[in-house]
Amino acid sequence: MTGVGIFVSELKDRGVTWISTLCGHGLNPLFAACRDAGLRLVDTRNEQAASYMAEVWGKLTRSVGVCAVSSGVAHVNAMTGVVNAHFDGSPMLLITGAGSLETAGMGHFQDLDQVSLAAPVCKYARVVDVPARIPQFVNEAFAAALTGRPGPVHLTFPLDVQTAEVNEGGLIKRTGEIIATTGAPVSADDRSIESAVELLRKAERPLLIAGSGVYYAEGGDAVEDFCKSLDIPCVIPIWDRGCIHNAIPQFMGVLGAASGGAALLRQADLVIALGVSYDYRIGYLLPPAVSTDAQVVRVDADPQRLHAGVAADLLAPSDPASFLTSLTAVAQRRGIVPFSEWLCRASDERERFRTGILTSRSDSGNRLHPLDIVDALRQVVDDETVLIIDGGNIGQWYHQAMCDRYPGHHVTCGASGVIGFGIPGGIAARLAYPDRPVILLSGDGSITFTIADLECAARQRLPFVAIVADDESWGIAANGLVKQYGEAISSNLGPVQFDVVARGLGCQGVRVNQPKEILPAIHRGLEDGLPTVIHIPIVSQFPGN
Repeated sequence: MTGVGIFVSELKDRGVTWISTLCGHGLNPLFAACRDAGLRLVDTRNEQAASYMAEVWGKLTRSVGVCAVSSGVAHVNAMTGVVNAHFDGSPMLLITGAGSLETAGMGHFQDLDQVSLAAPVCKYARVVDVPARIPQFVNEAFAAALTGRPGPVHLTFPLDVQTAEVNEGGLIKRTGEIIATTGAPVSADDRSIESAVELLRKAERPLLIAGSGVYYAEGGDAVEDFCKSLDIPCVIPIWDRGCIHNAIPQFMGVLGAASGGAALLRQADLVIALGVSYDYRIGYLLPPAVSTDAQVVRVDADPQRLHAGVAADLLAPSDPASFLTSLTAVAQRRGIVPFSEWLCRASDERERFRTGILTSRSDSGNRLHPLDIVDALRQVVDDETVLIIDGGNIGQWYHQAMCDRYPGHHVTCGASGVIGFGIPGGIAARLAYPDRPVILLSGDGSITFTIADLECAARQRLPFVAIVADDESWGIAANGLVKQYGEAISSNLGPVQFDVVARGLGCQGVRVNQPKEILPAIHRGLEDGLPTVIHIPIVSQFPGN
C-alpha cells in the first residue's frame, strides 16, 4: 500500500467524508487516492475558499474540517482560514503538498518551509516524513485539533512519501480509540464550585459571559438552565460562537459590538467568564470596562488560556458545560435567590438600546434599509436555518436587531473579524446539512473576496441563498473614517450588478428593489437547486447613527 493510501484510509476512519481543495503541485497522488477510496473532493477557485470551508465545517460540526492545497504560495493563501481557526478555536486540518523530501531545501519547485509558516498559529504542525508513521502523525494531528481548546493543525505531505510503498505490517499504529469529537469533559472540583456559590451568594448584579468555549463544550443547555434558574443575564462576545438556542429573557445579546450595547458589564458586581478570551471585546476585564470592585470567576478547559490576561478571583480549570451544570445544582441546593430585580433592570437597558437601533431608520430614498433585510430574515429564519453572516456593517445590524437568540448554527467571522469567508461558508454549511435551509447574509465588499466560487457551488450542486446588502462601501470602515476625518477615505466602492454576476457564474440572480420583494425572493431561492444571489441595494447607515 502507498503512503497516501494509508493516509486517506486514516482520514476516512476518523469520519472525514470530503476534502476542500484546489489542484496543483504535490497533490496528484492524494487526489487519485481519494478517488479510489470514494472520498469526495470539493474543488474551489481559491485556496482561501478551501481553507474557509474546512474552518466553517469545524465551527458547525465540532469535528475536523480538512482542506488540501498545493505547495508554496498556495499554502500561504490557505493560511487565511487557518489563522481564522486559530482566533476562533475551530478544529481543522490543512494538508499541503510538497516536492520530494529527498530534495527539500535544494531548490525544488516551490521549495518552502511550510511547517514554519503554519506552526505559530497551529496546535500541531509537521512534515509527514516517515511513511510507516503516517497513522501516528494523523492521530496526533486530530488529537491536537480536538482536545482542550480546539484549533487548526497542519501536515506537509511530500510527494515521495505519498507514493512510497509501505508494508502494512510495519506501520506504527495509533493507540487508543479513534478521536471523532472533542475531548472528554474536564470536571470542576468541588472546592471551585463551592467558592463560586459563595460569590453568587454575596453578589447583587451577576453577569454571565458565554464565549466560544461554551459552544465547543456543547454547553448551551447548561447556560440556559443556569440563567433561567437564577435569573442571571447572559451575553456573548460579538463574533464568538453562539450557544443560546431558544429565545430566553435572560439573554441580553452580544457584547463588544462596534455599534455599542447596553452598559451591563460596567454595572455587574460578579462576572462569570466561561470559555472567554480576555480581549478588547470585554474590555480585557479591566476598569473602566468593569467596576473596580467586581469579582471575576474564570472557567476554561485550556490551562494556558485560563491564566492569560488579568487575574481572576476564582480560576476553574474545567470545561464550561461541566462547571455550569454543577454550579446550577449546588446553587439550587444552597438556596441562592434568583436575581430577578437585576434581570429586570438589565432587560430594560437592553430594550432601550435596541429600540434606539430599531427606530434609527432614516429615509433611504430609492435604496432599501438594512432593517428591511433583517425584518424579512426574522420571518424566514427558524430553528433549522443555518445562517452565515459575513460583513461588517450588515453584521452589526444582524447582531443588534436579531438579538433574542444566538444558536450555534449561526456562523459569524469569529474573533479574527475576518470578512470574505461567506461563500465558502455557505458551501460548507450545505455539506454539513444537506436538508436544512442555508442562508448567507453578506455585505457587498465581503462577497467579492471569493465570488468566483459561486461557480464551484453551482457546478457541484451545493446550493444556498446569498443575500447581498449593497451600500457601495466598506460600510463599517467608512462610518469610522467619516466620524474621525469627515470623509470616507478610500472606503467607497463602485456599483456591481451582483445578480448579473451570479447568473454569469451559473447561479440564480435576483435584484430586489422593494421591501415586500425580499421574503418571496428568499423563499424561491431556498426551493431552487442552484445557489441564488439576491442583490439588495441599501442605504449606507451604521446601527444607531
